[in-house]
Amino acid sequence: MKNSSLIIMAIVILNSCSGVNNPTLDKNKNIISINNDKKIYNSIYENIAHKNLDAADDAYIKLKTNYENSKYLNSAADTLAVVHMQNGEYILANFYLQEALEANSGDEFAKFLLVKNQFLAADKNSRDLNYMNRSLKALKVNQNLVYGDYAILANSMLTRVKLEMAWKNSQIGNLYKRLNKENAANIYRQKVEQLGINIEDIVKK
Repeated sequence: MKNSSLIIMAIVILNSCSGVNNPTLDKNKNIISINNDKKIYNSIYENIAHKNLDAADDAYIKLKTNYENSKYLNSAADTLAVVHMQNGEYILANFYLQEALEANSGDEFAKFLLVKNQFLAADKNSRDLNYMNRSLKALKVNQNLVYGDYAILANSMLTRVKLEMAWKNSQIGNLYKRLNKENAANIYRQKVEQLGINIEDIVKK
């Protein structure tokens, strides 16, 4: 009986030690974690391929929740941002771009996409001058985040928004002028001047 007790105690001690100090076990746990990490990441692309964005979004949340330091988070967020942008879902796209930059603050592509996302949102809401004004401010801020070729593209988008706003303000100003409301017409002429656009250079088709 005494020998049996000693054997049981030895087994308990050995099991305890193997769980704490066994490097092979720790390595296996890390491999399992990495594999699960990659599986979730791959499922995001599979769901996108099957046009199931809700499932792709859910997979991203699972990846972020279970593996907050995953090396795949930045790439997954970039990809989901592009897909939502293509679908005209600019608020969701912006969410993923912020996620991508949280995972990698040096992500130049995500910084450029911030500009493009804001530009596309402005284009979609071009009839709303108040929205366009807010977009213009955001574009100016985000433009300063990018460099090189991205900066050239960002500047082009900014200019296009300015041209659109100048044209609309000019049209409104002309309408007020025809109605003999000179004060209102002057306000809109000043808006055009503040944009730094020569309205005579704009050819609207």
